[in-house]
Amino acid sequence: MTEEPCRHTDLLRRFVPTPYVFSSCDGPNGLFVESNDLEIALGVRRTGLAHCRVDQERGLVCKLIRDIGGPANGSERTIVSDGALRVLYRGTGTILIHDLERSELLGFIAKNVKVEELVTSLIPALVGGWGNNDSTPALLQTSDKRHIW
Repeated sequence: MTEEPCRHTDLLRRFVPTPYVFSSCDGPNGLFVESNDLEIALGVRRTGLAHCRVDQERGLVCKLIRDIGGPANGSERTIVSDGALRVLYRGTGTILIHDLERSELLGFIAKNVKVEELVTSLIPALVGGWGNNDSTPALLQTSDKRHIW
């Protein structure tokens, strides 16, 4: 008797439905967006198709969840980078994680973060080369491979 490998479902999809799904290509840049918030999905798709400069062969897969019940305190930003992973924190309720090797962006967005800020400031600060990034991060601390901006 042989056991077949067990494929686990996507835990994010299992606990938070993401009914708004967009997949599109603009030349070599593919963009796949999943969200539980229509405004976020449309904003990322609109801005991402025009300005996304990530891995041109794989594009970018975005899973963004609007967390209505989570904390929404503060507006300070911290970016932590360790190799292919970059993490952006905004206040206590927003976290964005960009995995460069897998070309994925996962995020939980607090209720007080506007879509305009998400697509013109937060995602560009994390991914780079997306939209108008007017914020220049200052390096606060450096250790071996880890950078905190």
